[in-house]
Amino acid sequence: MATAGPHTQSPDSRDEILKAAIQLFANRGFHETSMSEVAREAKVSKALIFWHFKTKEELFLAVLNKLLEPYVIDFAEESEKLDEREQIKKLIGGYVNFVRENASSVSFFLRRFMNGEEMPDTFTEQIRRLYDLYQALLTDRIRLAQQKGLCSRSKQPDVMANFVLAALNGLLINLLFMSRMPPDLDGALAMLYGLLFGERSTDPVRGAASEPPAGC
Repeated sequence: MATAGPHTQSPDSRDEILKAAIQLFANRGFHETSMSEVAREAKVSKALIFWHFKTKEELFLAVLNKLLEPYVIDFAEESEKLDEREQIKKLIGGYVNFVRENASSVSFFLRRFMNGEEMPDTFTEQIRRLYDLYQALLTDRIRLAQQKGLCSRSKQPDVMANFVLAALNGLLINLLFMSRMPPDLDGALAMLYGLLFGERSTDPVRGAASEPPAGC
């Protein structure tokens, strides 16, 4: 197969390909989206897509990284200015925001996992790696916050991180699949912050002040 050389590509061609692929993968799914369709949507040649991405799997992973990039950069830039408690809030808020803003793509992944559909190993490995990295980062910030007296010490850091992720995953599955009306994410986040910090918390998703549940 002939491939396009660097002299034939425009400076923005890779971004245009990724934008088109994000929409098509979200709306049609991985298996139903062809590279020819991505080329038509991006208004580039199919050969140019293969110049940037050797396979459809490689394009899909690039799409996943593109979706995550703003959240990673945002956290990296601001984390040094925040104490561990605020970093934890930002990590939790970023998780919720990512699902809210990429609901179609997230539901595409989850539907296939929940239905037991086969996915290329590269997909599952990448998603698992990103999830494990997030979990490790959340656990580390909880550990540091406990050491500084900024967070409850009632449970070990890994146990608390697992509980937070389980609660968030349950809420977000409800948001994506189970309910016509969005669940009360603000109230749920306030409860999580009450359990973690035992104090009045500012919701990082909406910026609204929330009270912890009684007894925390």
